[in-house]
This record gives sequence, structure tokens and C-alpha cells, in this order.
Amino acid sequence: MSQGLKPTTDLSNRIAQSYPSLSNGHRRAADFVLQHPLDVATMTIEGLAEGSGTSNATVTRFVRTLGYGGYGEFRSALSAALKFAHDPVDSFAGARSAAGSTFATFADALADQAANLQAARDGLTEAAATRAVELLLKAPRVFIAASGASHHVASFLEDGLALYLDADVIFASSRTGPERAIRHMMSARPNDLVVAISVPRYSRATLDLANFAKKRGAALLVLTDSPTSPLAPIADVTLFAPARSRLLPNSPTAVFALADALIAAVARERPDAVEALKELSESLLWTFHQ
Repeated sequence: MSQGLKPTTDLSNRIAQSYPSLSNGHRRAADFVLQHPLDVATMTIEGLAEGSGTSNATVTRFVRTLGYGGYGEFRSALSAALKFAHDPVDSFAGARSAAGSTFATFADALADQAANLQAARDGLTEAAATRAVELLLKAPRVFIAASGASHHVASFLEDGLALYLDADVIFASSRTGPERAIRHMMSARPNDLVVAISVPRYSRATLDLANFAKKRGAALLVLTDSPTSPLAPIADVTLFAPARSRLLPNSPTAVFALADALIAAVARERPDAVEALKELSESLLWTFHQ
């Protein structure tokens, strides 16, 4: 399937879910929409039919297959998807045009991160934190799924959990591609745990892996920015860390801190954590600069 319309929106989700069962004509229409969303947003039904090499009747059936009442409703959904895609761009342009020095930009960026960290702390509940650590401690295998900016958070979490957990910790969605991730998830069992990490713009690949693991009975721990995240409704436990930024599409600072807190809590609960850290420190003794 074409990937021109990347944001995870209602429209793109509907196309992704229905694409495997679409007819050839409907697929041509879907591909054209995904590849040329800006053009389609201003096209008549005749224009989309001509551009995709189909007919008005095919386009009408296509939008109804997606669950829309008609072409007008479909175009409204496309406009919403484009707004979602361009909101970070508009925010960036507005922030750039505002008067201020380089120092002010630094100060504002740090203020944004401080606000995100405080919001993550304020939103944390004892029940969610306790349950998250319980799931990590009892799982024989922990799969981590993340991409984009969240990839780096996942890598950090993998290193920390591997030190303090007896479980096998597997970074399923590494940079080697989705095939490797799916192969890992195919082995997921009901007593395993998947940790899925995603902030706006949400990764469809991470969402797909999380859904795949849930179908196989694995528990799901989610690190995301808000209850409106597509990962939140399917999670067994969700920990929230806002990712707001005036200049960037998102900021992973607070979700990094959340991952760090998870590692710290797991380390505290592991009976032999001190011995594990001592063994690591001694093994790395001659690699340190003193």
C-alpha cells in the first residue's frame, strides 16, 4: 500500500484496514488518495475518478466501503487528516516568526520540557505505576515496540530493563524493518509482556505490533502522551508523558523520564539489584575514565 498520507488519522486507518480486501479499482483510488492527498482535498468526484483511472461510480463505492456516507463526508475526513499533518508545521512557523533571541528559544524549549515533566508527574497514579512494575517483574519475556523518536526511548529502556530483569528483553521493532518485528511478535504468549511506546505523530507500525501481540494474549504496557493516543484503549496499563513542544512535532523528554523511572522502580524491587549492579561495575572497571 502507498504511504503518502502518513499520519495516523481516522481516514488513513480506514484505508489501511480495508486495503487488503479492496477491489483493483478501489485500490487505484486509495493509492491516488494516499499519494496525492493535497490535490484530492480540492478535487471533485470526477477529478478523483480521472486521476485514479477509475469512474465516478467506483469512487462512490470506494468512499462507502471506507464507511463514509458520500464523497463530501470523505473529503471532510481528508481535510481533517491534512490538518493533523500540518499542525506541527504551522506551530513551527508561528514560533519561528515570533520575536525572540536564540537564548529565549533555549529558555522556552526547556520550559516546555519542565512543563511536560511536571504534567507526567501529576498524571501518574500509584495503581498504574505499581501494576506496570508488577507486569515487568513477572513476565518471562518483555518485547519492546517503538519507532521514530520513540525508538531511542525504547533502546534506553531495553538496556536498563535487561540489567535488572530476569526476563528476556527483546527490542522487537528495531531499525532492521517490520519483518523482524513481526517474527518476534509471532512468538508472543499470554504470559509475556509488550511495552509499546509512541507519541505524536503516532506510529502505525507500533500500533499494529501492539494489536498483534494482544491477539496472541500478551499483556500490553503503553508509554504515550495522552488518553487520546490510539494505544491507550487497548493497553492493560498506560503511563502518560506529554510530548508538547512549541517548535518541534513532539518532544521525547518526558517519556524518556518515564522510562528512567520504570527502570529505577524495577531495580528497587529486584532482590539482587545491588549485586547485579556491582557485577556490571566490576566487569566494566577498566573501561571507565577516572
